[in-house]
Amino acid sequence: MRLLGVQRPGPADVMTLANAACGAAAVLVVLHFAERSPATLDTDGIRTVTILLLIGTIFDTLDGRLARGGRGTRLGPMLDSLADALSFGLAPALLLAQLGLHTATGGERLAIGAGFIVYVGGALLRLADFSSGRLGDHRFTGLPSPLAAGLAVATGLLTSTPWIVAAVLAAVGVLMVSRLGYPKQRGPILAGAMVAWVFGIAGSLGVYDVRIGAVVILFVIGVVMPALPLLDLRHRAAA
Repeated sequence: MRLLGVQRPGPADVMTLANAACGAAAVLVVLHFAERSPATLDTDGIRTVTILLLIGTIFDTLDGRLARGGRGTRLGPMLDSLADALSFGLAPALLLAQLGLHTATGGERLAIGAGFIVYVGGALLRLADFSSGRLGDHRFTGLPSPLAAGLAVATGLLTSTPWIVAAVLAAVGVLMVSRLGYPKQRGPILAGAMVAWVFGIAGSLGVYDVRIGAVVILFVIGVVMPALPLLDLRHRAAA
């Protein structure tokens, strides 16, 4: 007997759903702490969301590896985009916006609202563009949504100044639909990401000052990773 009214998900789809579950939980955490006491979102809330999104990123990487190994279904591409829109689009944008809103004035609130819309819109456009025609590209065009989430969360760990929050939300949203090239998480890039996940979770648990990790994330995602495809192109041209 068939228990599901939809196509039965494969192992890769289960990983994608786990990613979506992390994103949904992150949204609930933001809403819970923002309603209870906005100040606690700056401490306990942001650390919890950081851990959830880091775990979501791990599931997001695993589903791709399983799908490439033949463990996915036709649900995969659409389900992956929907999960990423929740975990790396809505959840981090909502977190950063809430951090800025609890001290914002009228004009600052409007700016944060505009930045929030640009971020979410950029994430949706970037994910739709990727799933509709760029699945086979050798690199990512535009800032990948998991890295965008990393920039948003790292900013929240460092500051909740309303104008900075608004500017970062808008800038990251624009970067997601830009022509900037980013390498795919394979080989050395994947190994580096695994190390980053470990250090990110350790910092969120209080093993070390998580702001150190936030600065490193901003530098790596904002400077180092965009430079890698450019260096590779120059190397090929020289060869």
